[in-house]
Amino acid sequence: MFKLLKTLVLIGFVAACSPKLQPSPLTPQEVLQLVDDQTYQFNMEYVQPMGGRQRLITGSYTFRVNKDQLEADLPYIGRAFQAPIGSGEGGMKFTSKEFTYSSTIGKGNRREISIQPKDQQDITGINLIIFENGNADLRINSVNRQPISYTGNISRLPQPK
Repeated sequence: MFKLLKTLVLIGFVAACSPKLQPSPLTPQEVLQLVDDQTYQFNMEYVQPMGGRQRLITGSYTFRVNKDQLEADLPYIGRAFQAPIGSGEGGMKFTSKEFTYSSTIGKGNRREISIQPKDQQDITGINLIIFENGNADLRINSVNRQPISYTGNISRLPQPK
C-alpha cells in the first residue's frame, strides 16, 4: 500500500511539473464516463524515464483499456536489467487479457487507477491518474526495467474497421 501511495505521489509531482498538453476534445463528463466504462485510450505525448528528463515524443503511442483486454504500444527509454530473448521489439509492448482493475476517486474528481496484469511476467503494475479535463499520467513498473512514466490524454477507443 505504501509503495502504491509513493508511486501516486510521484506521478502527481510529475504532472504538476509537466508542460501543457494538447487539450482533450472530450468534456469532463465524457472523460469520466469512458473511465467508468473501462473503454478508453491513453495517447502518449511525453515520456519521462526514471532519473531522466521529460521528452516530447512524436508518433502515435497508445495504451488501450477495454474491459476484456489491455494493449500497450509505448516507447521505453531507460535502463533494462535483462533484455527479452528472441524479441527484436523494444518499448513497452504487450497485450493482457487477465488483469485486476481498481479505480478510486481522488482529489478534484480525478480517477486513480491501479492495474495488475496476471498474464505478463515482466509487468508488475500499472498506475494511471486521469483528470477531468482528459489529461492523464501513466506509470508502468517492470521486473526487468526501471519504472517509466508517460504523460498524455484520454480519448475514445478507435472504432473497429
